[in-house]
Amino acid sequence: MEFDPLTAMISLIIGTVVGLGYFAGLWITVLRLPQSPRPMVLWSLSALLRVAGATTVFVVLLRWGTTEVVAGLAGFVLARFAATAIWGPMREPKMPPPDKSREGDQ
Repeated sequence: MEFDPLTAMISLIIGTVVGLGYFAGLWITVLRLPQSPRPMVLWSLSALLRVAGATTVFVVLLRWGTTEVVAGLAGFVLARFAATAIWGPMREPKMPPPDKSREGDQ
């Protein structure tokens, strides 16, 4: 088995696209959870769809070869850093303001 730089580069790009889709889906889920009438259903379906999609792509890459799946995983990890750069490393949670009437109780 020879190393083919073209398929490795294609696998890296595929892994990056899959990773960006995975983390974009995660970010959308996190934003919608506070307003959702059924947050557990939203969270469960989002996790199931994201993991199933990424797993399917990596199984296909694994059938191409070991080098290709490693390049795809590297792209996925790169996408994690890209997602952090795009959407920010930390956001303040959207919590309701503290109840001012309870401050004197403590």
